[in-house]
Amino acid sequence: MRFRDLSFLVVSNLRRMKLRLALTSLGVVIGTAAIVLMLSLGIGLQANMTASLGDLGAATHINVMGGGMGPMGTEGVVLNDEMVEQFGAIEHVEAVLPSTYVFSIQDVRYRRYQAYLNTMGVPMDAFEKFGYELEEGRLPRNNKEILLGAVIPTSFSFASDDLFMGGTTPTAPELDLLGKRLTAKVVTYPTEDEYKSDPNAPAKEEKRKFTVVGILAPSDMQTDQTAYVTMDAAIDLNDLDKRKVSYENVIVKADSVNSVAEVEQTIMDMGFYTFSARSIQDQLKSVFLIIQGVLGALGAIAMLVAALGITNTMTMSIYERTREIGIMKAVGASNRQIKRVFLGEAAIIGMLGGTGGLLFSAAGAALANLFVQALIASQTATTGGVSTETTSFFQIPVWLAIFAIAFAAGVGLLAGVLPAVRAANLDPLTALRHE
Repeated sequence: MRFRDLSFLVVSNLRRMKLRLALTSLGVVIGTAAIVLMLSLGIGLQANMTASLGDLGAATHINVMGGGMGPMGTEGVVLNDEMVEQFGAIEHVEAVLPSTYVFSIQDVRYRRYQAYLNTMGVPMDAFEKFGYELEEGRLPRNNKEILLGAVIPTSFSFASDDLFMGGTTPTAPELDLLGKRLTAKVVTYPTEDEYKSDPNAPAKEEKRKFTVVGILAPSDMQTDQTAYVTMDAAIDLNDLDKRKVSYENVIVKADSVNSVAEVEQTIMDMGFYTFSARSIQDQLKSVFLIIQGVLGALGAIAMLVAALGITNTMTMSIYERTREIGIMKAVGASNRQIKRVFLGEAAIIGMLGGTGGLLFSAAGAALANLFVQALIASQTATTGGVSTETTSFFQIPVWLAIFAIAFAAGVGLLAGVLPAVRAANLDPLTALRHE
């Protein structure tokens, strides 16, 4: 029997049982849709988590913690200039950026507006090597200049002593701060020796002027919300000894994403605690594999029920077509050809159900994503924020679509094995006598 003849016979048989075909295929549709939706949810959650981690820092950046976080397992190891040089000498390290928090700056003001800035001191030559792009302006060159992260111009509010009537604080407009001078309140606390001599020694407050010389282009969440001054300015503001400067944080930039794990392990072996978006993503992969496996197993239960439905349909078809099978054998059809007819019918049922299930799950995923996006938009509008990202918790990649149809066809084929063998083993004489 040629393939063309086999295909014609299979299609003809299926067209004769349209209602049964539709009902059996519906079971496969439900099973396929359940699997695809469950897996797409796991894929979407992983993608959103990965994107969120990416917002915490570039994929090639490794944050090395010092100070209060402390190095792990090694006493006396601190983040100082000597350690910065050692990090720079590690293979596959492209640049090293030490930084120190400026705790003395309490708040900054511009005209009637006020903001509380997360200010850090960095060496500007190293900062430039990290490839941060400027939206406008340039990098600071002296102790009286400051660089602002991308979102800082939108983070100002009306000063607390300039409230409108009723006690409400209207949202400040986005400010054009390039070239403007900010007034910072700098608080210097007594040293340990000063406390010993006078336990009631007060903190000293003074005003410092900083000129905004640059605004960073959007990068990552941490960088966008940080203001930067030169390292000399930070040392002066924190009243530190230049000869004994230690850093709270050092960012190490690897030359490629593939080198991050190796560089990070080397730094950990030196006794420091590290954090990188890449390492967290690697750790989460195994977790999401388990989640996707559990979700896929739940969907597979529906597919198992659909497979039993296909088996039942094909078995009932044997009873109805027993005489037809006997005639086919009488005119020379072999057992293998009989098997192929029934296996072809079962595979087509599975493929039709898989295609329908894929279309149904794609529509369901799109509606679910629209609902989630509308919900997020309404919450953002209520809180007065601006949402620029599109969140998709259900994502169906191409490989999942192909897998869904192939898997459904495979399930149909397997479900048809037992009925096909049974049909092929029918005695032709008994089949011809069947009424």
